[in-house]
Amino acid sequence: MPAFSNYIAAGKEKLHCLKWGSGKRLLLAFHGYGDDAAIFSPLEDLLADEFTVLSIDLPHHGNSKWPDKEAFTVADLTTMVHALKNEYRVERVSLLGYSMGGRVCLSIIEQMPESIDRVVLMASDGLTVNLYYYFFTRTAAGRVMFRQMLEHPGMYLKVVEWLRKVNLVGPSRYKFVMHFLQTDEGRNLLLRVWPAMSGIMPPPTKVKAAIKKYRIPVTVIMGLLDKIIPPMQAKKFSEGLDTVKVHYLAKGHRVFDHENAGLVAGELI
Repeated sequence: MPAFSNYIAAGKEKLHCLKWGSGKRLLLAFHGYGDDAAIFSPLEDLLADEFTVLSIDLPHHGNSKWPDKEAFTVADLTTMVHALKNEYRVERVSLLGYSMGGRVCLSIIEQMPESIDRVVLMASDGLTVNLYYYFFTRTAAGRVMFRQMLEHPGMYLKVVEWLRKVNLVGPSRYKFVMHFLQTDEGRNLLLRVWPAMSGIMPPPTKVKAAIKKYRIPVTVIMGLLDKIIPPMQAKKFSEGLDTVKVHYLAKGHRVFDHENAGLVAGELI
């Protein structure tokens, strides 16, 4: 079944989504940084009978429009999920998140755990506190430095190159940083997305407490070669949670593709 393009309310704004499937269960899927809703297309045929799937373009991604200086708040997120529950007449939703989208899923778990059926997280951000992200988006000094770095990148690029030269930054992280700093397009995207998503930063301790209290089934899929989100973060997150299981794949950060779509679908169904 071809995906249907639609827009859904998120606070005062709207987010674009792709919809497919006709199942009675509702699955909300959230992509990673720099991706869009179509990343989950390998799951269409596998989930269409069991789920109605809404794969959502996050702010400044895909076909979603979002004001440059407007934050995507927890209130926006939870209001959106409650509205979708009512629209599709379900008591609980399942969640699928990759990288940054995993952090969105964790925030939904924290805010409304009684509404969650099951969750699959892939190379998920938010499993531990990211102090760098917190500094650059939630402190006055960090926000100033972040904007200066992106608007005047020359000096900072040299610093990153020096850090790589002395092995203080690994090759994968270096490639990731340079990819988004070297071009105007990459810098402009980062300048919009990081502040917009900075309100979606759920405390891992509260998320874990919610999972434990409501016994939410969670599967975490990590790449053993991932240098962006180290796989050991999943091990630490899962400690003390008997409803959380972790799969380790011989992949990097791009942990999801056609090869393991069956694994992901099986964990959701």
